[in-house]
Amino acid sequence: MKVIYVDDETALLDNFRMTVEGLSMVEELNLFRKSEEALKWAQDHPVEVAFLDIQMPGINGIELAKRLKGIDRNIRIVFVTAYEQYALDAFGVDAIGYLLKPYFREDVEKELEKASYIGSRPKKKIEIQTMPDLLVTVNGSPLHLGHTKQEELFALLVDRGDVGITGGEAIACLWPDKTVGDSIYWVTMSRLKDKLKEVGIDNIIGTDGKTKYLRTDQVECDLYRILSGKKDAIADYHGAYLKRFSWAEERNGQLAEQKIQWEKDTGSEK
Repeated sequence: MKVIYVDDETALLDNFRMTVEGLSMVEELNLFRKSEEALKWAQDHPVEVAFLDIQMPGINGIELAKRLKGIDRNIRIVFVTAYEQYALDAFGVDAIGYLLKPYFREDVEKELEKASYIGSRPKKKIEIQTMPDLLVTVNGSPLHLGHTKQEELFALLVDRGDVGITGGEAIACLWPDKTVGDSIYWVTMSRLKDKLKEVGIDNIIGTDGKTKYLRTDQVECDLYRILSGKKDAIADYHGAYLKRFSWAEERNGQLAEQKIQWEKDTGSEK
């Protein structure tokens, strides 16, 4: 894997380099004392895993993680920190883990193994059908998401794909006629992730600051096939998309226009 480590202390950079020396999982290692240098590198070179110190002058590790994710959401972030693991959720970054100082070679290996696993395509085949209604299968077996709002939240995540949604946007779609607080969204999201975790696919939902998004590269979905211009998928669309959900009408209109244009282009209008 192509790895970077960012820390404003030269001695700690040297320590990390010596710690990972000889590890077969590290294909390439680049060290940076300044966040700006790491960002510039990431814009022009592939980065798979970024180990980031949190306490740095200027752009700290948390902000650097957000900016790296802005360049490539697939970069896996590992914080190098004195914080306990439970604090990572407060950072608002989709980090896969942390190294607690002082760390050892086996600690780094553990995070690299995790990064390798997360970065690979899931062993389970996840198929999502949105037309005419939502159907999710994992290895061919239907996935029952339980409560209506959990299922609808998942459908919304599918609809927004890797663009994602904020809590406010989700509330506006799922509870448009009610005055509700953020807690109802977070409870629904938590229960949804628990359902996904039961079948080992909870990592298909990613976090980018306040935004939750679906890792579209880890699923097969009829919607994404149409949006990418697959002609067979466009031909299979017959005017119905996530028909139970009123917020889906905007996307349904977009798909209808795409189908009309396809029929004109192919001369298959009826």
